[in-house]
Amino acid sequence: MKKIITTLLLVLLAISPGISQNKKAEREAAAQAMFEKAKAAINAKEFVIVPDSYEKSDGSPETNTDDAIFISYETDFFYLQGEIVCGNKFTNRAEVTSYNVKEDKKGNLFVEMQVKGNQITARVEIQMRKGSNYADITVYPTKGDARKFSGEVVPRAEAKYFKRPNVV
Repeated sequence: MKKIITTLLLVLLAISPGISQNKKAEREAAAQAMFEKAKAAINAKEFVIVPDSYEKSDGSPETNTDDAIFISYETDFFYLQGEIVCGNKFTNRAEVTSYNVKEDKKGNLFVEMQVKGNQITARVEIQMRKGSNYADITVYPTKGDARKFSGEVVPRAEAKYFKRPNVV
């Protein structure tokens, strides 16, 4: 009887690392699928980023739970909404005057664009690491300080955000 219990314990111990490796592989595959979906949305110019954290003016990090603060690229126009993102409370509609997407040797994605609207003119940089749809975004307006925040890049059709009707 002791031999059977000992054998069962040894078998369970031998199997458990294999199970955890499968879970890790599944997580990595799911993250890679989200990266590919976000990359496709960026290339199609149909994406939304709702920041979950941002850098305050004193440099300290702060969390964001408001889905009315976002940036989105909707085919023809780029929208910035919220104090965190653009320095005003309007829904800023801007034209994209240049749009460059680059991928480095490791597979990380870099997006750089120039946007010009009535209330804001800025350079927007998005950096997304391979294997994740989480991005670091920096908005460099021509007037004022740079705005830094982070969030998930989501296709516009799947995004949950609130666009106010007062588009400027």
